[in-house]
Amino acid sequence: MATQQFTFEDLKDILINRVGLRESDILSEPSATFDDMGLDSLAFVEIQLEMEQRYGFRIPDEDAHAITTVGDAIDYTNRRLQEKG
Repeated sequence: MATQQFTFEDLKDILINRVGLRESDILSEPSATFDDMGLDSLAFVEIQLEMEQRYGFRIPDEDAHAITTVGDAIDYTNRRLQEKG
């Protein structure tokens, strides 16, 4: 079975459907921070919970605090999916 890949489109889906962000407010640059999109720590917890439920791994708080950009979220998720692989 091929390792699942987490893409920007997957992150965008979570931001729109779980967090309630408008598509026009989502920044696609890997260096864009969640702060840049106006997300607070509560919104990030929602993202964290959705990723844990959707992909079946737990995100420790110390890891979550280090994920501040779009690129961080995608890289981290893909690394964890490969470990699960």
